[in-house]
Amino acid sequence: MKNRALNFPRLQKVFDKSVIIMLIIIIIAIPKAYDNFRFIKNNNDAINKIEGAVSYKKQKLEEFKKYEDTIKDTSWINYDLWMKNCASAGNLSVYDNTNNLKLLSERSQDELNQVSKGFKLIKENKDYSKIVKFIVIDKTKGTFLTSDIDNIEFIRSNIKAFSQENGEMYNYVSKKGRWFNITYNSETSPASMGYNPHPITNSNNFVEAYWFPKNYTYSKEEEALFKNIIQEIKNDYDSDIASSNQQIDGFENSVTRSQIYIALDIIIIIGILFIFLFMGKEKLLKALKEDYIVKLIKMLDKWFEERTTLFKAVIFALFTLSAMVATLFIFRSGLRNVFAFWMLFYFIVILPKAVKFCRYIDEIMKGIEKITSGDIDHIIEEKGDKALKKLAFNINKLNKGFKVSIEEQIKNEKLKSELVANVSHDLKTPLTSIINYTDILLREDISEGEKVEFLKILNRKSLKLKKLIEDLFEISKINSGKVELNKGKVDVVELVDQSIAEYSDTEIYMHKNLTFVIKPFKNKIDVDLDGKKMSTVFENLINNALKYSLKDTRVFVDIEDIRKGIRICFKNISSMPLDFDKEEIFERFSRGDKSRNSDIDGSGLGLNIARSIVELHGGIMYIDFDGDLFKVIIELYY
Repeated sequence: MKNRALNFPRLQKVFDKSVIIMLIIIIIAIPKAYDNFRFIKNNNDAINKIEGAVSYKKQKLEEFKKYEDTIKDTSWINYDLWMKNCASAGNLSVYDNTNNLKLLSERSQDELNQVSKGFKLIKENKDYSKIVKFIVIDKTKGTFLTSDIDNIEFIRSNIKAFSQENGEMYNYVSKKGRWFNITYNSETSPASMGYNPHPITNSNNFVEAYWFPKNYTYSKEEEALFKNIIQEIKNDYDSDIASSNQQIDGFENSVTRSQIYIALDIIIIIGILFIFLFMGKEKLLKALKEDYIVKLIKMLDKWFEERTTLFKAVIFALFTLSAMVATLFIFRSGLRNVFAFWMLFYFIVILPKAVKFCRYIDEIMKGIEKITSGDIDHIIEEKGDKALKKLAFNINKLNKGFKVSIEEQIKNEKLKSELVANVSHDLKTPLTSIINYTDILLREDISEGEKVEFLKILNRKSLKLKKLIEDLFEISKINSGKVELNKGKVDVVELVDQSIAEYSDTEIYMHKNLTFVIKPFKNKIDVDLDGKKMSTVFENLINNALKYSLKDTRVFVDIEDIRKGIRICFKNISSMPLDFDKEEIFERFSRGDKSRNSDIDGSGLGLNIARSIVELHGGIMYIDFDGDLFKVIIELYY
């Protein structure tokens, strides 16, 4: 059979050119058939449910036909029947004869008592007074209307308790009624449930109770009423059964139509699958790859990527408009499948491209906003549309160059301001002293003792100037990257001891009366270090402790073992408040006394030099404080 089909070249050519179309037909037909299956199942379920309801209604109808001969036996009156056919009508009668309960606020209780004694529940010439008893209370006025005449005084004395939702009304009515309904909002009253709600003003102000009395005895007067009720019930059941049968007929017709649609869909799907079978696997795959629709889509996609943004926006607008028109035709015409395919193409191809394009534009706009707001570290992701991708690349390139330029400028400006402000101050102070004391020495009227004293001051100031210049050269070398480390095994405990000893005979050491306490985790700790450079670190930290420690205190040097290294902690009690930023103190020329006008010598380079040397060794250095306890922590790694 397959070979026979292939003997028709024209037919084979049509098949080759229609592979994509046939696949689309299958894609549309399968979910359509599935929907029809579900529609049939839902309709059958609805039919079964309605048939069950019809069977129940027929059964109840037969029961009520029996009651026509036994009306005197009121056991057939259940709660739902009483509420729908009796209480609702009685409730409406109350509303109609009280101007929607306004009478309760317009009359005194004595007047209402007289109204109650003659009140009849009559609706459409039917008297429900004996089978529907009631109490209606106006909570704001404390007035009430009732058909319970024998207990008016009792109700009056308990009106507050009956007005509250605390069960008192329930206790009273439940003892009197076989069936009853109590509502504290007229919107849920029997009339509102059985009919359209009446316009009761401030319905929350009223308490309403309706009940079918337990001690009710049948009288000849109610026979017509009960027969009428039974007839109404029969009529309702007959009407419901007729309506249900019409619904069943409608559902069955829908099932038949859906079965025809399913058969057609299955025939189409099987027919297309047979065509694919006749074509064979190789021809089918070749047809898919070479199909002109596929080629056209690829060509259009590539061409579309090269178009301008305005062109893309116009195309999207046109397709969106056509999709809206197609949606209208889907619901108003018989060509639903054609327009459904157009909608499918719109939602699968056009809309995702437009959404992706717009979202990427938003990303670029947000990225530009972040960059212009100062977030120069932000990078816009480069993806998607060719034109937008190139735009994102150029923005990132500009931002990168701008960031480098800004960072260099900030760095240079900061270095300049530090150099000008701090160096000029720190150089000027000793230099001014040297000039002043030199001028004094040139005078002829000073004694030899004064000359010696002034020379000592000149020597001290010169040494300070020398130390500042040496520190400047040191930090300059470190920052330029020209420092080389000569590492070797160094005993850290011994190096700390030696550094402390260097200051043991200095004036500041003896003046402050400080005690250095070294607490190593073992007596000898060898680490691969540049001993000379690390000695500078310890000397700077010891010098810092001598300058800023409180007199007559102890300085602790703790050396602890940590994972892959050691931690060295210098701790001293500060003589001044620790109110500076922890990172700021490491900046060049920064000191604890921000005014730089204290009598403590120092350039503010010590901690900066120390941390730079530690970092050259691959370690870290940071500070911490707890109250007045100042701590410098160094971590060195093996």
